[in-house]
Amino acid sequence: MIISYELNPPKILPNDYFSYSNLLTDLENVKNKAMILDEYINCLHFTDSVLGIPRLSSITMASIIKKNNAKMKISCSVRTRDRNLTSMYQTISDSILLNIESLLIILGDQPKNDLAIQGLLKPSKVVNQFNTQEFNKSIKLNLSIPNKIQNINTIKGKIDAKPNAFVTQSIESIEDLENIIDQIRPFGIKIIACIMIPSEKNKRSAELIGLNWKEYEQEPIEFIKNCGKIADEVLITSPNHFALATEILKELK
Repeated sequence: MIISYELNPPKILPNDYFSYSNLLTDLENVKNKAMILDEYINCLHFTDSVLGIPRLSSITMASIIKKNNAKMKISCSVRTRDRNLTSMYQTISDSILLNIESLLIILGDQPKNDLAIQGLLKPSKVVNQFNTQEFNKSIKLNLSIPNKIQNINTIKGKIDAKPNAFVTQSIESIEDLENIIDQIRPFGIKIIACIMIPSEKNKRSAELIGLNWKEYEQEPIEFIKNCGKIADEVLITSPNHFALATEILKELK
């Protein structure tokens, strides 16, 4: 089973003001987590300003970790909402030079108190253009999909973009994952199943995305194993309970 783990880079304004010393402290915390995870995972994934909260760039975070551990495989989310096409070209070029494994191209949530943004780049169109220009020969380009697919036509644009893989939203049931795989398999696109660790500390994060983990709350390890058997890869996320996540990763190894 191929396992990736998701980490958030440090917030830039954790207390509504910038503090260089706090940023360095938070960076050390992420670096320490990366060192611990290295023993148990195949790839580390950095998010990009989840919920529109400004955080250190996923690419910058990857470069810092690569300085300490050049062999560590890292993937990154990249929000198109915050970038124009020129900055997207810069981001993908920087990623290739850093030897990043893959980029998950997403629209991203609207930042709070943000000015109106015009001409948003559609992730599927970005991936399609980058593939046409052969960036995919140097880096894997992925797109996100819902954790439930009732009608394949709702993601036709994403399928037509021909990403390397689809990363699901947090999976609630094996049945949902099997349905996704059955519908996507004919197109030759890989599936990376995202799974949130069920925990009281993660409950708020689950509520924010409407996740119901009732099916696997009692046996998360077995659930992850079963998902790993049918998906190409699993992406573990545990936003607020790192200690529990590492215990589960040890069991999975």
